[in-house]
Amino acid sequence: MHKKTMTCLLLASLFLPLASVAQQTPSTADARDLASSARWLTTRVYIDGAPETDVKAKYPGVVGISTWDPERNRYEFFYTDTGESKYNNGGGGYFFVTGDRKHHVLVPDIGTTKTIARRLETLNNNEFTYSREVPRDMIDGNPLVRIHVVHAPYTGTVETKSAIK
Repeated sequence: MHKKTMTCLLLASLFLPLASVAQQTPSTADARDLASSARWLTTRVYIDGAPETDVKAKYPGVVGISTWDPERNRYEFFYTDTGESKYNNGGGGYFFVTGDRKHHVLVPDIGTTKTIARRLETLNNNEFTYSREVPRDMIDGNPLVRIHVVHAPYTGTVETKSAIK
């Protein structure tokens, strides 16, 4: 890994456990659970406190098909309609689950975002849900809201073609 990536991983591992003491995540959550499906599909997005209202249309940047390789700690995101990779826009790189199993951290290979820490809500064979704070409706300057992004194993017909070499 690059020196900059290693520094980000070290800093994230030091600070994230301190910020997550009060959160409850099943102790069985593990990066290997991501391998229970070759691909995952975003099925729903909701704002904290309103799980009955799906707001996927307002948060298209977090919607898609994703692949996770826990053996290599690599991820990649794809568009749901075409299967085209989002890699060139920061949609691929390294990931890890923190030692306390409460956060899922992404370190994109390219793009403007350096590290994204997401709180693990559910991770098992049937569901992968994370939450994170973003500007409401993903519009810069709007107040922050916590969105929950729910995924299920993808069983559709869209083929995904990896851009990761």
